[in-house]
Amino acid sequence: MRLVDRLVGGIFAKPQPVTTRAGLAGFMDSRAAFLAQKCVVEFCRVRAGVYWQKLFSEKEFQEQLDLSRWRAYPPAFAMVAEMVEGALREAAGIRQRRLPELLTGLAGEVFSRYPVPAGEEPEFWALALGLVEEQLAGTQAGPPRPVREMPKPMARAVFNVLPMHKDIVTNDYDYIFSNLRMNLLRAHEDFLQAADLQAVADSLFDADG
Repeated sequence: MRLVDRLVGGIFAKPQPVTTRAGLAGFMDSRAAFLAQKCVVEFCRVRAGVYWQKLFSEKEFQEQLDLSRWRAYPPAFAMVAEMVEGALREAAGIRQRRLPELLTGLAGEVFSRYPVPAGEEPEFWALALGLVEEQLAGTQAGPPRPVREMPKPMARAVFNVLPMHKDIVTNDYDYIFSNLRMNLLRAHEDFLQAADLQAVADSLFDADG
């Protein structure tokens, strides 16, 4: 999954300033890729124990792992999108009710950069966009959810695409949820540190005309 390898490479560096719509797209893309990578790969290493190097060297598993990371990326992006929506509300002011629509549009542009992953159906990215719409659909009905709760319900979608037999991972949902929650909280901290929220909100709305 070159997407993850490329985007995750600089994730531990100091967050780059985010001031524009394009910068926001890059931040969301990279953080979603990181969430998918971190959760799936770390889980597999923990579950395989001392045999993880042998497992990761097997071609068949490598292919399944790669596909799993791609499949985990859309629900991870949906979580990041909700986090950003909540963070931008104050800066958006009276315009905030359009945030879900504009962030969904931004997600569609990000997804359009990538080909359909090998082994997936042609509608992969259309379904991915549907997950983002689903996550954002009810956000404006009340105040933003605490970030620690935002992995619900998408953590289940990540759990369902793990590259291991379901009999092995039956009791591991809590691990997946906790991993996603921890890294989403970190992404939130980084976003607040890196983003000029007013500039980002203005750029997002200005691009819509």
